[in-house]
Amino acid sequence: MSDRKKTPRIPLFSERKVPHNIDSYIYGSDSADNKETDTFADALSRYLSDSGVNSKKVSARKLCIISGVSQSAVYYYLLGERRISYETLCAICIALRLHPMRQRHLFCKAHIMMPCDEPYPNRRDKIIRYYLDNCAFSDKCTVIACNDELIRNECDPLNELFSEKEDIK
Repeated sequence: MSDRKKTPRIPLFSERKVPHNIDSYIYGSDSADNKETDTFADALSRYLSDSGVNSKKVSARKLCIISGVSQSAVYYYLLGERRISYETLCAICIALRLHPMRQRHLFCKAHIMMPCDEPYPNRRDKIIRYYLDNCAFSDKCTVIACNDELIRNECDPLNELFSEKEDIK
């Protein structure tokens, strides 16, 4: 039996309640004012609250385990005190199994271009985009699987979370 801790599971989009209003699902409200004033920190906090099993909030610790992002960094992002990097944002979106519309909103609020939105995407961005596009719909699309695929294709991984690593802390 492995000493590796069981990785928490985030439900797929199909396993969650169907959103009644798309604007509320993405922006937290259907008010035009709220759409404009929504911040990256507010959106991330809202998505953590809505990503857990049985509508339980995903804690910073759990996000750390499934994304490979440090717990202190997650707290800084939630407080709006640190700018998020491209790799970290991709890892968080994949780990939380965010719907592509929610991903696009977070990328927009972070002022970061999504992978493959530029005219000539590289191989690394194509792989990352595949995992972003499918993470909400397939259990196989995890940060570990994405990093493994990036390494197999001789690309830099998003972070240090990959299958050869035995302990996830």
